Amino acid sequence: MITNALADGARQAWRILLWQVAWVAAAAAVSALAVDGQAGWSALIGGGIGLIGTVHMALTMRRHSVDYGMRLSAARLFAGWLLKLVLTLSLLVMAFRSSAVAPLPLLLGLGVALIAYWARLSFFRVKYAGGVNGK
Repeated sequence: MITNALADGARQAWRILLWQVAWVAAAAAVSALAVDGQAGWSALIGGGIGLIGTVHMALTMRRHSVDYGMRLSAARLFAGWLLKLVLTLSLLVMAFRSSAVAPLPLLLGLGVALIAYWARLSFFRVKYAGGVNGK
């Protein structure tokens, strides 16, 4: 049986994204209850900016899983990473310049999104069929 590693990666990326969304929503709710509504919305905005990388990764892996990565190259990978970086930094600059967004909760939301990403990768193992963790 042929397995599509990119499709497996895309499924894992969507699971990570759902995990991140849950933690960002929880951080925004705690911020809103502990401080005020502006802090909650700011944490949600920061978390949304932090989710951009995972969304981009999941969509790219899904798109390339159709043809088993035939068109995937190092140049495209680097270009995608650069696009994600520029978009993230641009959105952060716009958010910091806005008077409607509180800076500390914004950074809290961004930090929670990034920590949730790495925690999900570090502490929850992926089970691959036929591997050490397989069936």
